[in-house]
Amino acid sequence: MNDVVVSVKHLTKEVALAQGNTLKVLDDISFDVNQGVFVSIVGPSGSGKSTLLYCISSLLPPSKGKILIKGKSPYEWRASKLAKFRRKEIGFIFQDFQLVSSLSAYDNLLLPGILNGQKIKPPMVDALAAKLELTAELHQSIDALSGGEQQRVAIARTVLADPDIIFLDEPTSALDTHSRQLVMKLFQELVNQGKTLIMVTHDLELAGETSRSIVLRDGRIEREIQMPAAETVRI
Repeated sequence: MNDVVVSVKHLTKEVALAQGNTLKVLDDISFDVNQGVFVSIVGPSGSGKSTLLYCISSLLPPSKGKILIKGKSPYEWRASKLAKFRRKEIGFIFQDFQLVSSLSAYDNLLLPGILNGQKIKPPMVDALAAKLELTAELHQSIDALSGGEQQRVAIARTVLADPDIIFLDEPTSALDTHSRQLVMKLFQELVNQGKTLIMVTHDLELAGETSRSIVLRDGRIEREIQMPAAETVRI
């Protein structure tokens, strides 16, 4: 699969500071991501990883540059069209889960599909919950689940909505080693199905399981690594 699904051209992001000063968080970043690949974004704390992910996923407008998702420029649209595009075309797994506390875990799993008009059947939910070893009672309040269980619910919620492109911000931060392995196995299955995954992570072992790693330092791409099996990412 060689179709470019995310294209970033000369992306720069500046934030306002006190007394009229600005801080350049991202500086002239360009890269493409093809369909059906798993890309990781790594770098030291403060390198701009999460800001880059938010910019390229249509959640945070850049100060300069252009971002295309499936050949379309989402920041040029009205809010209603952008919201519809996000629901239909992309998924985002947030570091802080972004679950709805007033809903049960099960209803959280169904919510994105309901918003998209999808009919997610109970066997699909049960199969994915089993794959992620979500053994908690899913009809109880989301607040009754552990942090690791909530993170797996957030991951499953996005997968059930069936987006073509998934952006992931530290998707295993609350997971133990065994649960991380389950999640990474699921992510690889999605890639094998033709999905595109772009993940920010501080976990270099996880980055080493992706097919390509973009290394950031001080808001710029320091280098890119095409990962053959068993290669280690160093930053």
